[in-house]
Amino acid sequence: MQVRKAAIECIRRILHESVKADVAMQQAAQYFEIRERKLLHEYVYGVLRYCYSLEADFSRFCKSKPDPDVYAALAIGTYQQRHMRVPTHAAVSATVAAMQQLNPKAAGFVNAVLRRVSEHEAPAKLKPNQRAELPRWMYAVWRDAFGADVVQDFCQVLKQPPKLCLAVFVDRQDWMTQVQAMGIEAEAGGLSPFAVLLPVGSDVTALPGFDAGQFTVMDQAAQAAVMALDLPTSCDGVILDICAAPGGKTALLAHRFAHARIIAIELNAKRMPRLQENLSRLHCDHVEVLQADAIDLPFAANSVDAIVLDAPCSASGILRRHPDAKFLQDQNAVEKLSGLQLEMLNASLRILKADAAMLYAVCSIHPQENEQVLMALHHTKALQMQRLFPAVDHDGFFYASIKKAAA
Repeated sequence: MQVRKAAIECIRRILHESVKADVAMQQAAQYFEIRERKLLHEYVYGVLRYCYSLEADFSRFCKSKPDPDVYAALAIGTYQQRHMRVPTHAAVSATVAAMQQLNPKAAGFVNAVLRRVSEHEAPAKLKPNQRAELPRWMYAVWRDAFGADVVQDFCQVLKQPPKLCLAVFVDRQDWMTQVQAMGIEAEAGGLSPFAVLLPVGSDVTALPGFDAGQFTVMDQAAQAAVMALDLPTSCDGVILDICAAPGGKTALLAHRFAHARIIAIELNAKRMPRLQENLSRLHCDHVEVLQADAIDLPFAANSVDAIVLDAPCSASGILRRHPDAKFLQDQNAVEKLSGLQLEMLNASLRILKADAAMLYAVCSIHPQENEQVLMALHHTKALQMQRLFPAVDHDGFFYASIKKAAA
């Protein structure tokens, strides 16, 4: 009951107060045991992934839109019935009991609606955005850009928890053999020579070589972006990783270009300790860490040999990992982010040497944050552009290799 009560509060805060899911759950679960934390994660992330079809399910039995707490309780109770192996009576009674603690006057209504849900099949007909589990505005943007069939296909992937993907910095096959000997399935990723895919929920700290810094968690779509930076491995110039925290891309750059001077740049002071800790564990000894604003970089014009800019974005490509992102952003937010991305690109290009290349990357598949940002650049040439739709083995991602024109 306490876990369901916490889940109701988390869902309410995410949907109605724009609190990030990990923040809401961390605050709610500080006194929970591991098993209870996992159950809270299942309730919250499950509701976020299936929110639109769940709403279509229970709202049939509501005369008006419920209050935030009631809405969250109905979503959690319906999710248990449709997507978990929880007996109907248990799902209903435990959710109602949690509601009695939060809002006793609404407990009877929650009980009545959840019982109606249990007596009916899930709705056979859903609107396209409900079937895709997307906000209407987001579905419309993607439908117009990519086509309805493509969107419905990759949105099936977004409903599932993602595999764990690592960037392994020792011999990949040898490391996979060690993991397989532990009874864990391991598969080489196809987008990067460093990528290894492991089952959902694998314990990172229990894997061989964690303390020794033999790998880091990093989706292979992001790895593919770093691999697209076209430089000789013997490069000994200055490479910047802008917006570097938590350090995965920086580490991959450090292992690719062992002779370069690599500088990891991060503005957020709260993210700096984790960045430094990760780089230390991963033995990135030739990496410097610098706190600086990506729009006001402390470097002379035409002075840097290469740049990776992993710009802030709407996270629309990683809704498997962060399903709360579809509730925390709207069209106005995407427009503001695209403006910020353009500012960061122009600031990076100012300090990039003439005729040199940089890599622009975002974990979003919104065209407005992808090729439309690049179209606004001047005196540049896009050498390569790649948008990866979410798939079973990788996140949604966009990256482009950009060459700065000679003066």
